Amino acid sequence: MQRMRSLFARAGLPLVLVVGLCAEVSAELIQSPGGRAYPDLAGAITGTQQYTYHPSTQTGTLQVTNTPFLLTTGPSAANEVVVQPNSDGMRSQVINLKLDPNGRLVSDPGNSYSLYGTVVVDGKTFQGLLLQATPTAFGAKTGAPASFNLDLKVTGGELARTFGPSVYMEFHSGGEGTFDGSFARSFTTKIDSSNTLGYQSPVPTTVPEPTTFVVLLAGGFWLIVYRHRRRHRFSSVIHDHHPAADELSVL
Repeated sequence: MQRMRSLFARAGLPLVLVVGLCAEVSAELIQSPGGRAYPDLAGAITGTQQYTYHPSTQTGTLQVTNTPFLLTTGPSAANEVVVQPNSDGMRSQVINLKLDPNGRLVSDPGNSYSLYGTVVVDGKTFQGLLLQATPTAFGAKTGAPASFNLDLKVTGGELARTFGPSVYMEFHSGGEGTFDGSFARSFTTKIDSSNTLGYQSPVPTTVPEPTTFVVLLAGGFWLIVYRHRRRHRFSSVIHDHHPAADELSVL
């Protein structure tokens, strides 16, 4: 019995080492805030992800670019605006990250997020650098498609006040690429879709304008009150000038 236990222990040791190594080079998605949020910036097509691993420093650099195309600021279709290129033709989301072999974010001045383009929101045009932020967390998950997400601290941009102090972003590969869950070697993928969400966007403080129905209803109410007061005054004048009116009303 002791010999069998020894054999199992020896056989299991390489398996434990393999599992341990896999755990060291894989990353987990960070927790999503969950649910729909506004603003919601959707991006798709022409997206790429390039990760270059540097064995000498045991770190890798990740660059992601894709094309933003639709900004939604509310639940109505009227709240959807198309993202247009700037005057120089630039319309993109760009992410730069430094990661360790486990896919964890490494503090570095080069970690950044930038959004460029032109949008018209509520009749006002915003253009150039629309949003700038510093990544604070990164996660990834293999699969078909592979998924990646980010937590971002907003630091500037024309839409900084619209999105609020922090932003959550997720993007998904289109099934093409060489990412297998390891951040201890270089890989490339194509970005199929992305969403950049402002879960802490400021709540609008403006009072909505009354609808036509409410205006008509309020006007009708005051018209009834006015007629009632006028009728009461007219009745009082008749009784004051014609005392016999009480007797007629009884008859």
